[in-house]
Amino acid sequence: MQPRRTENGLRTTEISLQLIEHLVETDGATLGEVAAETDFAKSTIHNHLQTLAQYGYVIRENNRYRIGLKFYHLGDYARKQNAVYDIAKRMVTELADETELETDFTVEENGRTVSLYDVTNYSDTPSFLVDGRLFHMHSTASGKAILAEYPEPRVDEILDQWGLPAETDRTITDRDELLADLERVRERGYALNDEEAIEGLWAVSKVVKDPIGRVCGSLNVCGPTYIHTDERERTIVTSLEEKVAEFERRIAEQSPEGS
Repeated sequence: MQPRRTENGLRTTEISLQLIEHLVETDGATLGEVAAETDFAKSTIHNHLQTLAQYGYVIRENNRYRIGLKFYHLGDYARKQNAVYDIAKRMVTELADETELETDFTVEENGRTVSLYDVTNYSDTPSFLVDGRLFHMHSTASGKAILAEYPEPRVDEILDQWGLPAETDRTITDRDELLADLERVRERGYALNDEEAIEGLWAVSKVVKDPIGRVCGSLNVCGPTYIHTDERERTIVTSLEEKVAEFERRIAEQSPEGS
């Protein structure tokens, strides 16, 4: 991991955040391992980890540091602050029961997508859906559904910020090709992902808006590619469209003035 510098960022905060990310990526590490895998001095790492541990963000066990459960409580608090969380939870659960597939509601934060709520009961393999996991927008159905509704300057801003990295050999990595795909999303009203983010995974997604047309997020259904057929896709799309309509109706009832 290389230290990342921001023009106006506070260096101390940067280091702490990068160490937290490193512990997540490595599933925990010793002080020596962190020092060997970063460009920070061991004394600097020790001071930051000790401070993070003091406040409950990091736990030290058997000389290994790992992320503390305080992040779970903060994350749970953050998602429940989303204005449509309660509605999303209900809609995702109902859609999962109806389709018997993995289902989630995704929002965009800082140019990437994050699952606000998911149901993975119907998966017979370890799920890639994890509340709080970040994805690039160009490689997921949920991200493309949202991008298709954004104005061109915002789309350009996101693509400039994160690029078009290849997640699989089917990921769209050409900007013009992606823009053409977003146009197809607008025409048919929903987005598709055919192994573009994860090999063996297919997904369909439809955007959810509030009464004045602002994007709230996207409702998504995904499953293994071996179960995909055109007929099943049509059935899922119908269920998705009905659930999005109900979702938007409930948002309007919750906020009748669209505020």
